Amino acid sequence: MTASAEEMQTVSVEDFSYFTAQELARALPMFRLTASQYDVWNTLLGEMGRGGRVVMTQDEIADRLGTNKANISPALTVLRERGLCWRESPGVYRINPRIAFKGTVDEWNEAMDDVPADVPEVVLPKYRRRPPRPGRTGRAGARPGSPTLRGV
Repeated sequence: MTASAEEMQTVSVEDFSYFTAQELARALPMFRLTASQYDVWNTLLGEMGRGGRVVMTQDEIADRLGTNKANISPALTVLRERGLCWRESPGVYRINPRIAFKGTVDEWNEAMDDVPADVPEVVLPKYRRRPPRPGRTGRAGARPGSPTLRGV
């Protein structure tokens, strides 16, 4: 049985990219990004042009977020370490096309070929609930004065 044209659904790169970004949005809390890192990431996504490029200096990102450049550089470093983006040249960042993309299928294929070898694979954590943050005692979820579960 062959599906009619009305029954078939066409999925564009933009639809696929949205789905990937949606899945990433579900997983981002697992990466433990700070509020500043989230702000920088969302700014990059919002300014992404064709080919996944973002043409913005750190000063422009800082101005957009109402902060100073000293807060932007560390956030970008973490985003790069996570494989979410990389710096292509001064003032030009590129969103990892495995994560989100804006353009045609041919542009996406070209962008995939252009991913630098040193960009880490984005590994989405498999757990569905964010693990507890380590407490001051170094044990996950433990806080001074809080009851702990022993022997579990």
